[in-house]
Amino acid sequence: MRAGRFPQRIKRGSCVVSIYRTPTRGYDAFTVVHYDSSGSRCRRMFNNYMDALQAAKDAAAELAAGNPDVHVLTGHELVVYRRALKALIGIGLDLDTVATQFAQATKILGDATVIEAANVYSAHKEPPLKRKTVAEVVEELLTVKRDKGRSFLYLKDLRLRLERVAKAFACPLADVTSEAIDKFLLGLDVAPRSRNNFRLVVGTLLKFGQVRGYVARDHPGISIIEKASHVDGEVVVFTPTEMETLLKCAKSELVPALALGGFAGVRPEELKRIDWSDVHLAEGHIEIKAAKAKTRVRRLVPVQPNLRAWLSPYARPAGPVQPFVNLGNQFLKLATRANVSWKRNGLRHSFISYRVAQTQNVAMVALEAGNSPAIISRNYLKHVSRADAERWFGIVPATPGQAH
Repeated sequence: MRAGRFPQRIKRGSCVVSIYRTPTRGYDAFTVVHYDSSGSRCRRMFNNYMDALQAAKDAAAELAAGNPDVHVLTGHELVVYRRALKALIGIGLDLDTVATQFAQATKILGDATVIEAANVYSAHKEPPLKRKTVAEVVEELLTVKRDKGRSFLYLKDLRLRLERVAKAFACPLADVTSEAIDKFLLGLDVAPRSRNNFRLVVGTLLKFGQVRGYVARDHPGISIIEKASHVDGEVVVFTPTEMETLLKCAKSELVPALALGGFAGVRPEELKRIDWSDVHLAEGHIEIKAAKAKTRVRRLVPVQPNLRAWLSPYARPAGPVQPFVNLGNQFLKLATRANVSWKRNGLRHSFISYRVAQTQNVAMVALEAGNSPAIISRNYLKHVSRADAERWFGIVPATPGQAH
């Protein structure tokens, strides 16, 4: 409809809204007029005819629909309304929905603005997860651990356990739930302590995945998985007679490792790494460097007189203390030849037990062994007599040349 003769009547059924031309100070203006349900006359002025026409049509439609509570937008209100509609383009929400949500958000935020809240949310919003399989993340983790200089034995154990995990979960790491991990752990046919070790390894993998963006930050991981209960078995030690027999039957290449385990408490994995340059007989100590220690803490172990007697014939400036690829197998073969029952960790348990009996000082022995007093008391210590301790540390080669 074009602007023509005025007043113009916009009808919807029996409802009529009028448009008047009301010039003001030489400029065109148009006034929309209608009566509300109370009989009051409502007037709104517009500077543009098309705006006035649209407002009149809207008011007539509202009145005809039985909603007499009509508000005709003025020129400024219409600009605001249109600007709001333009801002919502592409949002997919109606203006009233946006207004309602904005009002609710403002009440919740109090003094903060919706924009401030949105910025905080955006800064903490987790980005889309990268979809990598468990096997892929395992290889990535092992590479990082190797590049950080972790020991060969640590990496070997980590790979064996993680490959078993990857075989059990042929899916993206992000899809592995704590419930599924718990079921996997319960299905392992291993001792409780080994099951707990698997639990820790899975935890390491998930934490690595969270840092790399492969697992959700709020993934509970192993925190909700209960540890397996286990009771430590009785600590077993070699008797002085058994140790004498083992040393007597040992090949010369095996004597230093056997003596270091039994008379200095050097761990089996440390025996595989120790070098003659770490053995300082003149100074009276053995240095277990941090890089070679299980706990990654350097320690000095005193050289007992009988240990000096066993090591002296073999000592040299540098080189591996023992040449075997599989030291454990060599110990088992020796025990078979000597007709002695081999005891797992028996050399270290023996050293600690006899040393505590000799010194009556758990704290000092813990320092020498590279453990805390609590760990020593719980996992390593068997109560033996002082007399047996004197026999243990009195084991020496029968002749200067006995050490083969």
